[in-house]
Amino acid sequence: MPPPCLVPYALREYLGGMIHSFRIPAIVFALAGLASAAMAQITITSADMPMAGDTVRFRNSATTADMADTGPGHQWDFSGLQPLAEGADTAVTVGSTPLLYQFFFNNALLYPQHKADFAMRGPAIGAQGVTVEDLYDYFKSNSAGFRNVGFGATINGLPSSVQRDPVDWIYRFPLNYGDQDSSFSHFQIAVPTLGYYGQDQLRRNEVDGWGTLILPADTFQVLRVKSRIERTDTVYIEQFGIGFALPVPEIVEYKWLAPGMDEPVLQVTNMGGANTLVRFFHAPEDITTAVFPPAASEGMKVWPNPADRLIHVDGYGPGILELRAADGRLVRSMEVHGQGTAVLDVGGLAPGTYLLHHAVGGKDRRVLIMP
Repeated sequence: MPPPCLVPYALREYLGGMIHSFRIPAIVFALAGLASAAMAQITITSADMPMAGDTVRFRNSATTADMADTGPGHQWDFSGLQPLAEGADTAVTVGSTPLLYQFFFNNALLYPQHKADFAMRGPAIGAQGVTVEDLYDYFKSNSAGFRNVGFGATINGLPSSVQRDPVDWIYRFPLNYGDQDSSFSHFQIAVPTLGYYGQDQLRRNEVDGWGTLILPADTFQVLRVKSRIERTDTVYIEQFGIGFALPVPEIVEYKWLAPGMDEPVLQVTNMGGANTLVRFFHAPEDITTAVFPPAASEGMKVWPNPADRLIHVDGYGPGILELRAADGRLVRSMEVHGQGTAVLDVGGLAPGTYLLHHAVGGKDRRVLIMP
């Protein structure tokens, strides 16, 4: 780990000893001072968060790097990350989201703590007995901090607005090295045809490092935030009159934040001891989103990517689609006839990176499966 100054420690010790023998030119100390200033830690504020109209482009990847590798004046070298699936997050105005959602998130008079500054579209979710579509997460950002105030979604065909009460404070500002804080949040919702679902969450944040982050195409001065998240889901099944709590394995988010970049330039999410999500800032000339169908073009297209239950495939041609795990095992396959959109169920697969292969056409695409 390099010292807080770019002048090597041994050289500084050597120069220090020589001071007693003769005068060191002032330029030496001036250069040392400039090097130290270049490595000074940054501060993250609300000015570095997204606002309506911003689009953040990223790539998914995978890593087995040691997340304990951190500290002050640190250098993280992730230049070897392999760019996999492309994606983009776009912040939209609250007024552009479905009107039924806006009553709880665009109402400063009745719900000032939940008056959102922007929303982000999320992917559709499907599980046994529950479908979640038209999902928007709502966020509030000001000088006090950045928080998720709730979400709106169509659940089993009925639109619903769900406030977090209390809200989830993702960051508190200003954010500096050594800061620590915690935030408890809760929401509950009636699920049509099922019963009730609720979630309690405790987030513990620590800014445990600052320094230089090296990515495949960019280098940033950053703060690193480590978030430990404890969640408990509560489910009540009306048909059977029973309810139960489901503790979720601890989630640890490692986020590298850079000034003016809106979202983490690198995020690694660890769940149950495994890195289940790795994404980093990447701005190629052409990028497809992770939520909407890609524009028509040559080649096989897969969306959403990352996915948690269903993936849609276009541009494949007649043949067989095969989904293989990282070790080469065949985990899913289906025959396709080259017309329309193929839908492949990936529910129940372990989180990680998979290869979707078109056995006849010889086309491959990386697919990231999330929990």
